[in-house]
Formats: sequence, structure tokens, C-alpha cells
Amino acid sequence: MPVITLSRQFGAGGAPIGRLLARRLGAEYLDREVLARAAARSGIPEAEAEGYDERLPSLWQRLTAALAESAPEAVMTPVPPQAFGGTAVGERLFAFTRAVIEEAAASGNAVILGRGAGHILAGRPDLLSVQLHAALDARVRLLLAKVEELPPTTQAEMDEGALAQLCRRVDEARASYLRRRFDVDWNDVRQYHLSLDTGRLGLSRSVELIEAAAR
Repeated sequence: MPVITLSRQFGAGGAPIGRLLARRLGAEYLDREVLARAAARSGIPEAEAEGYDERLPSLWQRLTAALAESAPEAVMTPVPPQAFGGTAVGERLFAFTRAVIEEAAASGNAVILGRGAGHILAGRPDLLSVQLHAALDARVRLLLAKVEELPPTTQAEMDEGALAQLCRRVDEARASYLRRRFDVDWNDVRQYHLSLDTGRLGLSRSVELIEAAAR
């Protein structure tokens, strides 16, 4: 079974697709586990390391952090670089992230969400690199369902307009991360073996197509 990496737009269902796919394939699923292992090795607290490479203005930090409880794929609140002493620590954390991803791939059957895993593992003959995207309105609808699970005071901040803007800003942060680390255009589908519109296909059908490609 190949190692599967998932690159996803915010709100395109990356986390639920990844978890279900891993269960169906009997594979190890890595999302926050990558961060937890990298943070432990680097000595940086996990809560602080989560957003180190994806910095957003304060409004979007609060919105994204609020969604994180119901949307595991959300980035956590970023911290300023001076908290860790600048670029050197970011490079250190990235080195450990790369090592964790490479070790997971070396062990065999794994589904890895985000963090540039497809680019880190590029060239492996057993890699299936997948991109998940959806129209903005479809992503907003999926996120609205998650917002309903949040406290009323948080829900008030997350109308359709705020969520659409949040999608744009998180996508921009992720694109910037991949451009900085790997010098790639996140939206160039030629980088992936498979690119799926989860808004049109739905989450279950997307899982079925990835599983078929993997097998």
C-alpha cells in the first residue's frame, strides 16, 4: 500500500477524509501527530509550535483557534518569532517535521495530512500525493456545520462572510509556507497524482476514489 499525502484547502474536508481513509486502509493517520512528535524532539511546546510557520492577523488567529476544536485541520493560534529567537528555531522545527514524516513513510502504510508531506516525500515510488479542493461556498457550508457545535459567543463571530475570509487567509498562509519551504505553487495540480473537488464529490466519494487509486 502506498504512503498517501493529502494537501487540502481550508474547509475542504482534509481531516475527516484522512481519518476515514486511514481506517479503511488500516493505515496510520498522522495530522497533529506530526507536530506533536516534531515539537517534542525540538523542545518547543506543541501549542506554540503549531502556528509557528503560518502567521495570521489577530482576528483570524481568534477565529481559527475557535474552529480548531471542531475542525482538527485548522491551524492553531500563531506565535511571534521572537518567542523562540527567530528563523533558526523555525528551521530547527522544520527539520524535525521532515524527519518525522520521513520516518512515518519508511514504516510503510500511512496517511499524512498537510505540512508539505507530499513535497518532503517527492520521488518515493510508493507515494500517492493527493490534493483536496472545493469551491469557496462549499467550504463555507462545511465550516458552518462545525460552527453550530461551538458556544453561542463564538458562533456570533463566524457568519458566512467571516468564514469565507478565514478560508482565504488560511489558504494564503499555507500557500506561503509551501512556497517558502519548497518553492512550489500550491495550486499547480501537476504536483499531485490526484486532485479532487470534494465539494462536488462529497467526502465519502472522495475517500472511495483515493482508496481505489491507492489499491
